[in-house]
Amino acid sequence: MQQNATGSIPQGRVESCSVLVPAPDLSSYQLYIFSGITAPGIFLLDMYVLSIPAFVWTKIDLVNYPNKWGIARMACMLTRRDT
Repeated sequence: MQQNATGSIPQGRVESCSVLVPAPDLSSYQLYIFSGITAPGIFLLDMYVLSIPAFVWTKIDLVNYPNKWGIARMACMLTRRDT
C-alpha cells in the first residue's frame, strides 16, 4: 500500500528512532521520527512528526538541542505514565 503525504517530508533513513503516540480517544496518531543515517552514510540530527489520518509531515526545530552532531544506532525507550 502507498499513502500520499504532504508537508515537510523527511528524507529516507535507517537506524532512526520512531515512536507512535495515539490521541486519548484513538481518533488520531502522531508518528515521531528522530535522527538516523541517510543512504550515503551521513548521520542526521532532526525530528519529524507525521499526523495520522491527515498524513501531514511537520519538521520539529531542534535549534536548542544540546548535541549538534548527528545521532543514530540509538535505543528508543518507552516509559508509561499512568494519569
